[in-house]
Amino acid sequence: MLAFERLMDRLPMIWKRSKLVALSYALSFFSAVSAGGAAEPKIQILSPKDGSQIAEDQKTILISGKVASDNVRSANVDIFLILDTSGSTVLSAGAEFANQAELPDKYVLGGVPALQPQISISRRGFGMGSPGYEATRLNLRHSILAAEVVASRRLLAQLNPQSTRVGVITFAKDARLVQPLTNDFEQVRRVLGEVYWAGPNGGTNMVEGIRLGVSELLGIGQSVKRQDAIKTIFFLTDGLPSLPTGDGRGVAETDVKLTVNASSLAGRAGVKIHVLGLGDEVVNFPWAVQGIAKESGGTYTPLARPADVLAIMDQISVVGVDYVQIVNQTSGQKAANLRLAADGYFAAALPVVEGKNQIDVLARSSDGSNSRASISVFYQPGTQKSLELEIFIEKEKKLKLEVDKLGKTPEEIQRDAERQREEGLRRPQQLPPPSEGPPR
Repeated sequence: MLAFERLMDRLPMIWKRSKLVALSYALSFFSAVSAGGAAEPKIQILSPKDGSQIAEDQKTILISGKVASDNVRSANVDIFLILDTSGSTVLSAGAEFANQAELPDKYVLGGVPALQPQISISRRGFGMGSPGYEATRLNLRHSILAAEVVASRRLLAQLNPQSTRVGVITFAKDARLVQPLTNDFEQVRRVLGEVYWAGPNGGTNMVEGIRLGVSELLGIGQSVKRQDAIKTIFFLTDGLPSLPTGDGRGVAETDVKLTVNASSLAGRAGVKIHVLGLGDEVVNFPWAVQGIAKESGGTYTPLARPADVLAIMDQISVVGVDYVQIVNQTSGQKAANLRLAADGYFAAALPVVEGKNQIDVLARSSDGSNSRASISVFYQPGTQKSLELEIFIEKEKKLKLEVDKLGKTPEEIQRDAERQREEGLRRPQQLPPPSEGPPR
């Protein structure tokens, strides 16, 4: 590690600003192998075990397990949530999240909490206490930042802490490691609340966010290195890079290129970046975010209404499997409330009949290949209820209600995102016009 740091110190100043460039010197130590061709999904049914005897009051049992593409060498997954907290994330997400993820009332005035909910618009547009601007008080429960926090907590609620670690990084003027990789999801949930309370402020330094995320995933930073884990970043942003070479207000072509180059190095290090673009600016000017996804081997999802991230973020697979179905072949019934998480963990409520039940789990990889796993369980009516099943069903109802409040189905939101992605691919690589105002 000392040799690596010395190399970074010797780099020219312009490269030291982004530091991710220095990772290119370390890539020989961190190789990523990608197997070609179709790969049947690997299915592991964790519960119940084959041959289990089940006696419960409910005529439904909880099925859970893990799936991954055969290309994936490990069941372990490391995910960094990298959240944009720049000044513009105070803007409206198109919905309020008052009853979701326990977000409290919070109003901001130039980055400082205000006591009463008041909104005023300056004669020159949106202002956050900058010279020449009127004071503006906005409710953060409506904000893009709130959407990022709620979507991250929603994703967290579905992951499996036994095999998945999660960390949190924020970026504005600089990047900040809020939480190193951990299996303690309650701690991650707490720090996401702290991110919300800290509020939006400053410019958009995407380069430093990516650099820090890759360094942590490779074990160069504070996170404990895990050699065999799938390494992934969920990158949420509402804009384009305005730093490190720019002034934090306008977008500079140099910063876009630095960001894309950083993402290329991330891809070479085996780190895929899944980008969620939130709002009109990033949707209409997707040069940087498209480059991040393409160069790292990840995905880009544009969302003109930032609140829609709640229905999309947990649909992204980091293990190469995008579809699971569970069927009771004995009765012909399919599972309800089926949940496939980003890390490949799945769970569902499956109706059963008295006696022997043959249960099939079918999975499909992103490349279209399929596989199947089967178990048999023996069910008879009992007097005890499965508390685990009831907790799962209640959680699924809550997750569904969150999306229902958006007013559009997940399928509609997905179609809108796909249309916006296709339109973005046809747009020329250009920057938005210069704008007045505070750093964003």
